[in-house]
Amino acid sequence: MSEAQHQLLITLVHGTWPRGPFPRFVRFKQRVRELTRRQRSSPPPFWFEEGSPFLTRLCNELGDLPHKITSLPWSGKNSIRARDEAGRNLAKHLSAEHATYPQAPQLIIAHSHGGNIALRALYQLQQHDASQLPGSEKQTPLVVTLATPFIEVHHADLGLIPTRIRMSVAMVIWILLCVLMRIIFSLGQLLLISFGAILVLFSFTPWYVWSERATSRRQDQVEALRDATRLGEIASDQAKRLLIVRAIDDEASLLLALGTIVNYVMTRSIPYVRWIVAGPFSIALTLLLMRQFNISPLQQEWYENAIQIGCCAFVFILLGLLSIARTVHGSELAVSPMECQINTQSAPDAVGLSKMVTLVRRTYVMSLRHGIYDHEDCAKEISDWVRSRLCVPTTR
Repeated sequence: MSEAQHQLLITLVHGTWPRGPFPRFVRFKQRVRELTRRQRSSPPPFWFEEGSPFLTRLCNELGDLPHKITSLPWSGKNSIRARDEAGRNLAKHLSAEHATYPQAPQLIIAHSHGGNIALRALYQLQQHDASQLPGSEKQTPLVVTLATPFIEVHHADLGLIPTRIRMSVAMVIWILLCVLMRIIFSLGQLLLISFGAILVLFSFTPWYVWSERATSRRQDQVEALRDATRLGEIASDQAKRLLIVRAIDDEASLLLALGTIVNYVMTRSIPYVRWIVAGPFSIALTLLLMRQFNISPLQQEWYENAIQIGCCAFVFILLGLLSIARTVHGSELAVSPMECQINTQSAPDAVGLSKMVTLVRRTYVMSLRHGIYDHEDCAKEISDWVRSRLCVPTTR
């Protein structure tokens, strides 16, 4: 048996936006820096690229343990479907490695959302193992996650909140159409008839929204998101071969927590804000302006239209904030049904996790805590844990 079959096969999985959310801007800054300094300087390698400080420390810590390091490229989009697809590609890569070197242990080191990709790959491997003949060898790689926000989507029973939000949106659109119809009324009969037809067609929209077909479609969408983010059962089966490394005040976790808070507040605010548009507030504001600026009854309609349009715009702003808050967990959630809830944790639900490590900065460093691979103890923690799992003694 060749020596390559006994070496540790390491696969690196980067997270969302590994080169930043605006890679072209980063390259532009690099080019400007080169022109101002009149010398070309190659940008520093990312943590998953050859020659990075993290890989240098990791190789030194592994020492006499033979290993081979490869990186899994993927789009890096903040998308649940993109992460699920990357998980399938990772599973294919691991299966190919295992077929080539069946005796070699495998290790996945995943950062940020790369950890979700790693667990999704394990799910694909489980599905593959289940289809094999009984008694066949199962593929069980070691997994290390670095600052991973473990995200799962579940069905939610929010009572009447989703219905009220849809009613609010329908009411706001209806009011806007009515205001536009009053404005168009003075522009011509033909234009008025055309717009009236649009108004009649929109009247059937609420019927479709609350129909059984639309309800079934929303349930299918939530089920698809739930299946694409399922982690609990996977983590439980893999618990003894999973190392979780996390940081204090991780910027990504704080952003996700902020998104969760905004999502909660907006979801419960929008159903009540509709009364601003068609309620006492709109009437009181109109009367107040009439009194303050001595507006005659003939001018009342113009100011009332302006107030209603402004209030409708305010509701749409709240809807936009709700969509943005949900987008931080995945772009698909911006337009996903309201009947889903998002669970984000620093560790997945599992029984008997092998080890969880919280790395603390001892000195001030001008870098994000989310880049936990730059921590001086990160590579050592990984190396010590891998040696304990493989029963390989340390050289020191």
